[in-house]
Amino acid sequence: MSQTYSAEQVWLPASELVADWDSGFHDLLLGDRLRMSAYAEAIAEVVRPGAVVLDLGTGTGILARWALEAGAARVYGLDFAESVLATAAARLAEAGFADRFVPVAGLSFEVDLPDRVDVIISETLGNLVDNEGCVAILADARHRFLAEGGVVLPRSAECYLVPVAATTAHQRVTTGDVHGAQSIAGSDGGLGSRDPFSLYYDTIVPISTHLASPRVVTSQVFGADAVAAGTVSTPYTVRRDGVFTGFKGYFVSTLSPSVALDLSGDDIATGSTSDSWKHAYLPVREAVEVRQGDRLVLDYSWTPRGSLGNDYRWSGRVLRRGEVVAEFDHGTAALVRGAA
Repeated sequence: MSQTYSAEQVWLPASELVADWDSGFHDLLLGDRLRMSAYAEAIAEVVRPGAVVLDLGTGTGILARWALEAGAARVYGLDFAESVLATAAARLAEAGFADRFVPVAGLSFEVDLPDRVDVIISETLGNLVDNEGCVAILADARHRFLAEGGVVLPRSAECYLVPVAATTAHQRVTTGDVHGAQSIAGSDGGLGSRDPFSLYYDTIVPISTHLASPRVVTSQVFGADAVAAGTVSTPYTVRRDGVFTGFKGYFVSTLSPSVALDLSGDDIATGSTSDSWKHAYLPVREAVEVRQGDRLVLDYSWTPRGSLGNDYRWSGRVLRRGEVVAEFDHGTAALVRGAA
């Protein structure tokens, strides 16, 4: 599926709508130039002939195919959506890999494999790193599925947040001009009674909107033990006058020894950022006029929901010459989940 996005167009986050992923979403993944090229290169580097591989969250099977083309003796393709898994199996059979692709239906926490694998490949990253539950998923997979000396792809990821003057995105959140909002609110296309500022959004946020230098707020080595709830306090120095409307979030992931996947860019057409992940936009309710030299302090918190990702809270204050001139406090835990 090919689609053109304008800057600061606001979409409901894909990471919150996992159960609604359909063939159109998988087509979007397949058309994502940045995603496809990075994973293809990393898999070719990591998977050795004769390896046994687990493709965790196989979807339509493209990552499994690359592993098989690299010489994998066997690939277990695990996915909770049986219809999508059937599509993957059919495509790989057509490509001549029927005898080396083993479909496994179910959630990764609930299935077992007949043997341990040499490589675990997964693309369960969210644009805030763990908003699709990849930390808990890959920690469990490493303990139960990976052979000694095995490799997890991706290796690690850092989540960056930066304050932005995304006035168009802020206006769209304020007025309810949010693509996909009917998915959680009903046929009216709006967010209903939900607070639009208790949610982050998928949005391409241009680098030109940055009000300060991006800072790493979380860093994760995949396959390590899952991280408990936490909070980090991050200070920013505003480098130009503008209107602070929230934060842009994105990740930079080391997939393999020589391949990184970097979402910091802002041009889908040239492949400098991702069509499927986009950026995360964490809005503040009241936009704040800021000046060069102001200090902005962000308190960023996350609370794991297991395989369902995290709840997030972004709160803080804007200081000018040591005096607080504005405060903000938002979080996703206020959402009523599962209602439609």
